[in-house]
Amino acid sequence: MNLFVSGQRRTEQALLKRAATGDPNASKEVISLLNLPAYSLAFRMLGNKEDAQDVVQEAFIRLWKSADSFSGKSKLFTYFYAIVSNLCLDQLKSSRNGMFEEFNELAHCRSEDVLLGFSGGITAEEIKKAMNVLSSKQRMAILMWAYQDLTAEQVGVAMGMNKNSADQLLFRAKLKLKSELKKGDAHEA
Repeated sequence: MNLFVSGQRRTEQALLKRAATGDPNASKEVISLLNLPAYSLAFRMLGNKEDAQDVVQEAFIRLWKSADSFSGKSKLFTYFYAIVSNLCLDQLKSSRNGMFEEFNELAHCRSEDVLLGFSGGITAEEIKKAMNVLSSKQRMAILMWAYQDLTAEQVGVAMGMNKNSADQLLFRAKLKLKSELKKGDAHEA
């Protein structure tokens, strides 16, 4: 680990501890750093604004409570993603639904980002159907990798698995997603 990364993580560790002990400026900084990407992930995973807001709120409560156990071995962002992703997976398990209610990927990112790498246009509905075929863990991994720009290693840390397992999970998810999107193309032809 280089000195810059080590110093940045110590800074994040100190910031979180200040926030957890009631420093309002540190709290605002942590929230502004983590809130939007965490909400985006939770919304994409759960497909419901209220559930996503509840998950992020609960994640911040857990973050404050676990501030002393944040050692700085990973980035604060990755540590928080682990909390958010676990809460999302718990929510999906408890709902026994696992399907997106109002998933509209194009509403939250540019269409050229979604369509990158595919020949021909793919609609938001086709993406919704293809994403619904993935397991909740596969969806979580794909969303963190594709829309939050996390590396496989960071996805693994956030999901509590090693890099090799995260690589395999992402590979299987991409393969399944590609297969589902190709099936949609075959039905239209």
